[in-house]
Amino acid sequence: MSMRSKTNKLSVLHMVSSLLIGGAERFVLDLCQQQRSDGIKTQIFSFGRKDDPLVSECDALNLNVIFNRGHKFFALARIHRILRNVDVIHIHSPHVLKFIAPILPLIGQRKIIYTRHGAAPLENPSWQVLHKYCEKYIHTITFVSEESQQIFSTHHGWHNKRKWVIDNAVLLPEISGAKQVNPDRLSLGSVGRMIDIKNQINLLKALVKLSPEVREKISVHFFGDGPCLEQLKQFKDENLPEANIVFHGVINQRDQIYSTFDVLVVTSETEGLSLAIIEAMASQCAVIATDVGGNPRLVSHENTGWLFDYNDSNSLAKIIETCINDRKTVSEYANRSKAMIEENFSLKNCANKYKQLYLN
Repeated sequence: MSMRSKTNKLSVLHMVSSLLIGGAERFVLDLCQQQRSDGIKTQIFSFGRKDDPLVSECDALNLNVIFNRGHKFFALARIHRILRNVDVIHIHSPHVLKFIAPILPLIGQRKIIYTRHGAAPLENPSWQVLHKYCEKYIHTITFVSEESQQIFSTHHGWHNKRKWVIDNAVLLPEISGAKQVNPDRLSLGSVGRMIDIKNQINLLKALVKLSPEVREKISVHFFGDGPCLEQLKQFKDENLPEANIVFHGVINQRDQIYSTFDVLVVTSETEGLSLAIIEAMASQCAVIATDVGGNPRLVSHENTGWLFDYNDSNSLAKIIETCINDRKTVSEYANRSKAMIEENFSLKNCANKYKQLYLN
């Protein structure tokens, strides 16, 4: 018997690989808050650690988190009991899908939604086999960009499966007044996991190409951690010892992050629909981003920000110099960014689309 039949309230379990700070994890927290406001009973099941950074935020928001535990056989038995007591199972990671695949035939008529937050093709044969096996148990698969859907369809098929593209969205911060960029120093920001695919080192390589006089007018703020952090610090020490570059580590409070800089710089090799970009634009920041994935849907070149080719540090350096020389344009782009997000990426609209899937 599902929770809905007991409480007459739709119950949804969001399953994530961890509660580390990342776009998908942030989105799940925001979505849970909006769904709770809409009368849906939400819980989060995490395969991460109890000391993951976003766990404390879940506690502060009074969001119930269930953690995976025990040997895999006993863990699956426990997960099976949990899944049979909800109406909707919303999977946000292929790694979660892989773990629970053995029990998918045993969970009855529960509706399973699978959201692909990234655009990685998952073309390894083991992923191919997994997705072929799981296809018949998934009710609907959703994507955060058209590119993500096309890549998935190319590598995994699922041609007879319902596929929806649902844009990521954010809880809009309360900001009043127009953005005014500091006339003395331009602050650049980088937000996210420090992993190879994010290519944050390209930002540092672009700074190297600027003259020392130009670099004096810039501060750079990195938020996040990951396996590439030490590489970034070493590159900074060896090539930019005098530059004003700060590694803040993991910060939970988004208002604290996005109030620190004027321009977000995204250097990723691929993106779905970047939550960091949406959050930055909602917080009245202009954006410089690679022309990949869903980035062009968010960043209108020379209107709300700038686009450049992946790994092109020369172009990135020129854009940064343009920002330094024309602070007024940076302010204008930042204000347009906020207006665009408010009009197009409301979390309430996003939550309503998922609710349609849950109830259909």
